[in-house]
Amino acid sequence: MTSEKSQLKFARSEETGELIGFVSRHSKTRKLMGVREDSRFGKQICVLSEDLKGTLEPNILYSVELKPMHKANGYVVVAATPVLFQAHVETVIVPKTLYQVTVTFGNKKIFFDPKDGKSAMSRTIDGVLEILKGRKDIKYKEGVITDYLNQARALVRRMESDGFIYTGDRHQGGIQ
Repeated sequence: MTSEKSQLKFARSEETGELIGFVSRHSKTRKLMGVREDSRFGKQICVLSEDLKGTLEPNILYSVELKPMHKANGYVVVAATPVLFQAHVETVIVPKTLYQVTVTFGNKKIFFDPKDGKSAMSRTIDGVLEILKGRKDIKYKEGVITDYLNQARALVRRMESDGFIYTGDRHQGGIQ
């Protein structure tokens, strides 16, 4: 019995309360791809093996090893490891117009924009810091947080030297 590898996010089943995922076989490459439950493609269910139950969390991307079910049409997840993304911290400054620090990882972008941020979280150093600390899918998270804090403080200093007033809290401490 051969096993196949794929990437999946799990969701809690409304009927059983167990974590389940769905895969579909790509028509050209014949590889299994993780899909959402409401996907229009022909999909098969993936259930967790007994030893993995209780160890995985919903809505986190996992690299999984799948084995076909013996009597049913679907797969059993026999191994799962969370996927960690390399993060990049980048500062963009256009004097008197744009002041931004962007943390990019996977398909996510988190902005620190003290001048024009759309939410209270994106306008403060601590707001973005709270988001970064809560993420479980960043590789070398402590280094990324330190890099972000250094660049965010430098951005605030530059913004203030250009005549703007930063109203957020100045995060002076290290990693808590």
